[in-house]
Amino acid sequence: MKKFLKKNWKKLLFTFLSLFLIFGTFYLIFAVTLYKGIENMIRIIACFTLIDALILFIVLLTKFRRKIVVKGFVICSIFVFIYTLTITFAGYKINNIYNKISSISSNNYDYYSTSIITRSDNEASSIKDIDDEKIAMIKDEDDYEGYELANLIIDENNLDRKNIVKYDNYVDLLNDLIDGKINFALVPTNYDSRFASNDGLEDIKDKTKIIFTKKEKKEKELTEKKKAKSLDEPFTVLVMGVDTVNDGFSSGFNGDALILVTFNPKTTNATILSIPRDTYMPISCMGDRKNKITNAGWHGEKCIINSLENFFGIDIDYHVKINFNGVVKLVNAVGGVEVDVPYAFCEQNSKRQWGRNTIKVESGKQVLNGEQALAFARHRKVTQYMVNYCGSKYVQHANYWNDFVRGQNQQIIINALLNKIKNIDSFSKIESILDTISNNMETDISTDNILSLYSLAKDILKKAASQEEAFSMQKLYLSGHDAMIYDYSFKNNAGTKLVLYNYAIYKESKEAVIKAMKQNLGLTAITPVKKFSFSIKNTYEPYVIGKNAGVTSDLELMPSFIGSDESVAKTYANSHGINLKINYVTGKSWQRVGQILSQSVPEKTDLDMLDTSHSLTITVVKELPTTVVDTPNDSSSTDNNATDETTDDENEDSQSDDSSSTDENTDTSNN
Repeated sequence: MKKFLKKNWKKLLFTFLSLFLIFGTFYLIFAVTLYKGIENMIRIIACFTLIDALILFIVLLTKFRRKIVVKGFVICSIFVFIYTLTITFAGYKINNIYNKISSISSNNYDYYSTSIITRSDNEASSIKDIDDEKIAMIKDEDDYEGYELANLIIDENNLDRKNIVKYDNYVDLLNDLIDGKINFALVPTNYDSRFASNDGLEDIKDKTKIIFTKKEKKEKELTEKKKAKSLDEPFTVLVMGVDTVNDGFSSGFNGDALILVTFNPKTTNATILSIPRDTYMPISCMGDRKNKITNAGWHGEKCIINSLENFFGIDIDYHVKINFNGVVKLVNAVGGVEVDVPYAFCEQNSKRQWGRNTIKVESGKQVLNGEQALAFARHRKVTQYMVNYCGSKYVQHANYWNDFVRGQNQQIIINALLNKIKNIDSFSKIESILDTISNNMETDISTDNILSLYSLAKDILKKAASQEEAFSMQKLYLSGHDAMIYDYSFKNNAGTKLVLYNYAIYKESKEAVIKAMKQNLGLTAITPVKKFSFSIKNTYEPYVIGKNAGVTSDLELMPSFIGSDESVAKTYANSHGINLKINYVTGKSWQRVGQILSQSVPEKTDLDMLDTSHSLTITVVKELPTTVVDTPNDSSSTDNNATDETTDDENEDSQSDDSSSTDENTDTSNN
């Protein structure tokens, strides 16, 4: 063997180096060809140069191998080996970056996860510790995690269905769990991030614990897939911030951070609109019933996208989901972002922890790290928990913070990130950023389209270098008013309906925003600004389309008629095109003839949400008793927030007094 090696070592080394060189050359060529549309001429020249180098080195190795003097062959072999290692490593790095970019847009699965939770002080630590105790779950059959996956857990673990208690909403379920009315509950695993924004549930993570989890991966249901639009033409993209404490995504989430962007590559002009989480609009996956847009996220991004498309009347070409936990890593990867913080504030950290983990940010211009930047982007109100953990210094400007400020702050963080990213020239930082993005970002933009952004960015930088207006961003704003609206989706099991806060958009503001987006997309002609006024005495403020645009609201809420005279309801029904039905009853001695006792449609119901008959039924006193002396009954009905699995909720929309006997029923439609 030694004799063979001694005799043939040149041949063996030549063969190894030649094969290694061929592999390294074509591996790098393969990696370079992946980047379609990026510096095509440079890539072509690079490929031909690599092939020329391959031929040259093989010729040199062959020439030196044939010479008697060994020194030249050895030197040439060492040089070829180092060169081949270099190009192979370069090919690996270039291919690795492409794979990271590709992974952002290659997720074709939805991820679901359901857990059994209990109170933190419960001694139970696994599903085996559940004895003959009540287990709560949601009643909504369309909720995959709360219903379908929960039922799989019940069947696979032989849990007794007699102990299952069903709820109409998670808020009541979680409150009853905390109050000790139930001991266990089946909920989405990310229940803490979904519902911690509700009053009374801010510290739900600390008060509960998970004792069992089931996960499932399902291929995305792609129905009526849109034709992919090239980024060379005007497009829209919806950026959704997903509030989770871990990397990755789940199918349902809060739509708390929604930013709708339109971009025209021909003019390099963009519009950016932050959509308040409580914006009241028809939700496509809820039968077009109006609700907060944030709640659409519980049914996934498709529900949010369809709802916004219908509301604004434009197609959303692409979407991007960003995990809030990834914001922390991304900001840290670029070395922090510079932000001018108006007032000191405090917030939970990325894992929703208070106490010593509380994030405190001072006022003034400063470089924020990842945790501070996330806190700045998510902070919208001052709660009692902040007062308890932070002290007066960080909560004294409570009136400043709101959902609109949060939307503006999110845009500030995005701009600050873009400013840092565009100046990055370190290969290791680029890889670090891509590592963070690939684990915490998901989009339906194809890899080729993502790569095409290079040419667009290059054109913008060229314009900037020549002092032309390289890029402009027009901020849009949805003006509206606060409204407490009866919410059908949040009724509890006792039949009590909830009146919740919503944000109703003014008609003029919505129209101005839509017009601006359509103009930027080239769908309508641009209307030139004919007047412009400026005074050196006043501080200049950029014009924000949609802000202070008008005060016309399409929202009309049902008033309370209880205690009023029936003539009031008749007048209202006639003026609003409502079919009024009257149930006349014998009243009590302390009541009066004509007094309205109840109404079928609850107070503060959106009139647009009435049934197809557009009807309202009221119960009215027709006559008083002549012989029996009655006294008011002050006893209150028992409130029960949970119903057994076998209980049906009938006549939920009726508020009539069942103790009153009906004498006659009168239909007074538009009378």
